[in-house]
Order: sequence, then structure tokens, then C-alpha cells
Amino acid sequence: MKAFLVVSRFQGRSGALMPWLLGLLLLILLPSCQEAERSSLVSDEHSQILELLDLAAASRHQDPIKTIDYSTQALRLLEIEPDPGSEVMALSNLAWAKMMLGEFAEAADFGEAALTLAEEQQQAEILVVPLNVAGLIYWRQSQLDKALTYYQRALTVANSLKNSSFEATTYNNMGLIYSDKAEYQLALECFTKARDLHRGLDDSRALALALNNIAGIHATLGDFGEALANQQESLRIREQLGDKSGVAELHHNMGITYEHIGDLQGAMAQLQLGLQGFEALDDKTGMAQALTALGTVQQKFNRKVAAKAAMKQALIYGEELKDGNVTATALMSLGKLSLDMGEYPIARRYLERGLATADRLGLVALQAQGRLSLADYFLATNDVDIARERAEQALQLALASGDRGQLRDTYELLSKIHERKGNYRQALLNHKEFKSINDALFNANSSERLAWLRSSFEDEKRQRQITLLEGEKALQQEVIKQQKFTRNLWIVALVAAAAILLLLYSRHSQSRVNQALQRSIKMQSDLMQAVAHEFRAPLARVQLAFDMLIEAEVDERPQLEDRVLRGLEELDELIREIVKLIKAEGSPRRAPTESLSLAPLLQTLVVRQHPLFPEKKITLTPVDPEISVIASKKHLEWAINNLLSNALRHCHQEVRLSCQLEQGQVNIIVDDDGPGVPTAERERIFEPFIRLDPSRTRATGGIGLGLAIARRLAENSRGQIRVGDSPMGGARFELVWPC
Repeated sequence: MKAFLVVSRFQGRSGALMPWLLGLLLLILLPSCQEAERSSLVSDEHSQILELLDLAAASRHQDPIKTIDYSTQALRLLEIEPDPGSEVMALSNLAWAKMMLGEFAEAADFGEAALTLAEEQQQAEILVVPLNVAGLIYWRQSQLDKALTYYQRALTVANSLKNSSFEATTYNNMGLIYSDKAEYQLALECFTKARDLHRGLDDSRALALALNNIAGIHATLGDFGEALANQQESLRIREQLGDKSGVAELHHNMGITYEHIGDLQGAMAQLQLGLQGFEALDDKTGMAQALTALGTVQQKFNRKVAAKAAMKQALIYGEELKDGNVTATALMSLGKLSLDMGEYPIARRYLERGLATADRLGLVALQAQGRLSLADYFLATNDVDIARERAEQALQLALASGDRGQLRDTYELLSKIHERKGNYRQALLNHKEFKSINDALFNANSSERLAWLRSSFEDEKRQRQITLLEGEKALQQEVIKQQKFTRNLWIVALVAAAAILLLLYSRHSQSRVNQALQRSIKMQSDLMQAVAHEFRAPLARVQLAFDMLIEAEVDERPQLEDRVLRGLEELDELIREIVKLIKAEGSPRRAPTESLSLAPLLQTLVVRQHPLFPEKKITLTPVDPEISVIASKKHLEWAINNLLSNALRHCHQEVRLSCQLEQGQVNIIVDDDGPGVPTAERERIFEPFIRLDPSRTRATGGIGLGLAIARRLAENSRGQIRVGDSPMGGARFELVWPC
């Protein structure tokens, strides 16, 4: 799924963000409330109480135990010298500390006690603090509606006091609730109001928090360019403030953004920085979410063992912290990984546990995600009707929340489900909905134009494929109908024996037609998937370079522009190779042929390759000038060139080209001294876009189409290509061409 599975990491629902978010709340709320008390207190007892409350507030991040100790001492003194305002602050501090220690029941008791006492005093100034603290406690327990009620009351009080600090803090807290409820537009409105108020107050720390939360919403809605811009501004502020937890949070968030635009290397680097920051702070919630995100990236790198280890550790942290959001996210990630590994029973158990947790806590985004992942599971296990039911449930949740990323992914899966059932018209309708949403997501602004073009290209191909499948199905039905009619006529006209023979032949013919159609459909599907995969990485790099170019300094622009040009050149090369493959599939059968002498032809090809690989040695064994073949010169040169280029690219020092005449066919042999090709991989290397060494980039390893094109050309001329071991120690490729 391309959309973010958990908005809460951006919103601040993490251990890394939680301490300084909570600290920020009391820094804003408590001192202003205590100032009112100081002005009216003169006794030594009151001075001692205020000093203890200051110490409690100062200790709340690093040592909640001290906060409890100081607040308890203050309450003892308040029994001797009662003061309701100070007692509210002491109880609020105790509630806070208990919440930080994960003792939510006691935290709620202290919070409610503080709120009851504040309400009895009928002083708005002291009511805002316990309302916000109570809201935070219930939010941490995922009691979202109850927490929202407290925040709405706090906002009403803050508005009556005309206190911008109170308003901004409360708006931010309300935005967190709306985010967890998947009401993203309301969340964005709250975070935007908080940001504008903090700008007016010149409060950098709170402004960084608001920017981070706004980035989370934009990311959820698929506007990754806007998300990254807000994250970068927030990161600059937090670095200036020396805020280690905030910097770790931002690296984590930017890593997720890089993942969703396809830059997996950049995502890995950012997420590892975030994890290191969380580990330094011993923030287990942050570590859990960072490990889950890292596991997802490692899964995309096909490092499945490392991905599973990271996700399992995240699950351990989530269960230890009793954090339902973290636990549900880790379970669903493990479920999708197990599904990818073909471990279907394990995948189902993980997904159902994660969905049960999300349903219990009312986490709408995870509820939709869980049902969508289960639909994927049932589709993989061929329970197509159950898959459709789960996907339609996910669709209703996504429609209710307005999460366009979830909607896009759900329509895409529904299209696949209907295609599997043979309902091509419904599949096409769902795919059009997917395309419409995907276009809207990637066309949010001009900086994402390239991503939109990539999306449009892939989707137009898919639409044509579905339309073609529908036409082929109708044609197949018409062919079968005609065959049945012909068979019946022969049964009437011929004797029983002839009728039986005709029936057997008809069935055999139908089977061959079906097999040919299935092979054609599979070939087109595999090619489309491969093309889409190959286009994704260069397009994402170009898009990211464009995003960075907008905000880059003048002296940085040439380098970024060069990155864009390199990406576009890479795309151009990929397109040209794909066109060659398409031509190799069909046109060689109709190409004009001629008699070709191999000796001068091979000599010319060797000369052409020398400048391309000046550091490599190419040796041509003398060829009998009498050897010739009937072939298309262009296609024969094309096939031999691809074999030579492949050998030169992978050899250590030398490639040797030779030619032999055997039993009415010519064997053109290419030997090299490279690492060779493992026996198990000798068929796989002829598949499009296959490069055996995952460390090779396109610059050193080619596009991955050369051998596929060479085999197509040989087969279309009734020839073949064989792979074996070379006496030079590397690989031997034999191009067998009829004379």
C-alpha cells in the first residue's frame, strides 16, 4: 500500500514526540496559571508549595518519579495551608507523571480529581490545565471520543480567556484526535490554526510541532511534496533548538516520505538516523515505529529475514508498552510480510490479531488497512468472494474517512479481484476510479508532474490490457461456439466413428487455443509488471530532484539539474530498449532476408565493440570465409551484438568470438572469463529486466533486456541460444542459426 498506514507517527503519537509535546503543554499552561497564584500568596508555606510545584514541573521529562515526590510533598503542605489553585496544579502533575510511567488508571484518577476541584472553584484560568491533561490521558489510552470531549471544553475556556497559547495547544491536541479518527480535513484545520497562532506568538518549539503534524496529514492524503516541505522546515527549527527527540522524529518522518516516493536508499538512511536518535533517548515507542518502518523498507529490498526481525522487535515493544496503535501496526506489517513470503496461515493470524486491536480501539485508518490486507490474503489463497467482501468493507471505511490513499489502494485491489473472476467490465470501472484518485494525488502541484506522468503511463497500459482481455475472451467464446456448431454438422453428416474422432480433435484444438491465450496473457502481464517496476525508481529520483530544486540555493542548482538530466537519460534508454524488445517479439518474422557471409560480419561487429569497452580484450577466432547464413542482416547483427555486449560487461579481461558449421546450422560462440552463470539461473537470465547481481546498477549492469531480445530474435528465425560453461572459466553463449 502506498498511502501511510499510521498517521500517528507524524502526528506525535510516539514516545519521542510525547515527552516534549507534554512538556510544551505544561510550559505554556502551568507557569501562566501559577503566576496568578504567586501574586496573591505571601506566606512561607505558599512559597514552599510553589517551589515544589516548579521542581515537579522541571522533573517531569527526565524523572517522573521525582515529579510524583515533589507533588506529593506539595499536597501534604496544602493540607496545612489550603490553596485550590496550587492543589489543581499538584494533582495535574501527579496525573502527568503517572501517565508517563504507563499507570493510566491512577493517572485518570488524579486527572479527574484535579478537574473536579478546578470546576468547583469556577476560575477559568485553572480549568484549562486539568482539561488538557485529562484529554491527553484518555488519548494515550485510545479513548478518542472521550479525549475529544475534554479538548472541546478546554477550547471553549481558552476562547473565553482570549489566551492564544491555550488556544494553540488545544487546537493541536484536537488535531491529534481527529487524525486518529481518520477525519483528516478536520485534523488539518486544527493543526493549521495551531501553526498560525504559534507563528504569531513567535514560539519556535510549538511551531515545529504544528509543522510536523501538518506534514503527517499531507502525507496521508498523498501530497508528498507538501509533506516534505513542512518536514524540512520543522527539522531546521528543531536542529536550531537542539531538540534531539524532535530531530529523531523528523528523520523518521522524512524516511517514510522518501519510501513513498520510491527512494528506498534515502528512506533507509533517514529511518536509521531516526532509530539511532530514539535509541539514544531510550524511547521504546519511537524505536518500535522506526523498526516497523525499517522492516517495510527492507521487505521492498527483499531482505525478508531482516525485515521480520525488525517487525517482531517492534511488536515486542508495542506489547510491553501496551500501546494498541503500535501493536496493531506491527502485527499488520508482519502479516503483509508473511503473505509476501507465502506463509499464508501465519499471515492470516497476524492480520486478524492486528485488525481485532484496531477495531477495539476504533482506529479507522488501521481498520481499513487491516481489511484491505485480509482481502489481499484471500485473493492470494483463491477465496475470491471473501476477498471481494473484505475489500468492499475497506472501501466503505475509506469513503467515510476521506483517506484518498486508502481509496486508491482499495479500488486497485477490487480491480484485480474482478479481473480474477472474469468480470472485466467491473474491473475496468474500478481501475478507472483508481486512476482518477491516483492522478489527483500525484497532480497536486507542478513539482509532482513527473510522478503523475509515470502513473498515467502505467494506468493507460493497464486499461488497454483489461480491454484486450475482454475482447480476447469474447473472441474465444465465439471460436468455441463456431467449433461446436461445426462439430454438430459433422456428427449429423458422418458415421459415428468419424464423429468421435472429430470431437476429440475439437477438444484438443480448444485446449491449444486456451493454452496459447493463457501464455499470451501471462507474457503481457509479466512484461507490464516489469516495465512498471523499472520505471518507478528513475521517475521517483527525477521527482525528488525537482522537489529539491525548488528550494535549492543557486550554487546547488547545477548539480540538481544534472541529476534530473541523468534520470531523464536513463528513462530514454529504458524506453528505447523496451521498443527493441517489442520489435523483436513480432517484426522479425516479416523482415527481408539475404545471404550473409559471417567472416566479414563478425569482424565488423568486433571492431564496433572495441571503443565501447576499451579496457577489455576481444578476440575473433579465424572464420571460414565459405560459411554463410540466410537471415535479416539487421536482426542477426542485433542478436550477436547483444551477446557480445553482455559478455564484455561481465568478463574480467577477455571475450573470445568464434564460429562453427555443424549439421546444416551455424554455431556462433561467445566465451568470456567472467564469473559465469549458475546452472539454476540459465533460463531466468533470458527474462526481461533480469540482472542476477542485485548490486549492479543500470550503469554497470545494463537494462536487463539484451539477452531477452537476443533469444526472441533467434527463436523467430527458428534458431536458439544455449548457455554453458566456457573453457576460459566464465560463461559460453552459443547462438544457433539455420544456414
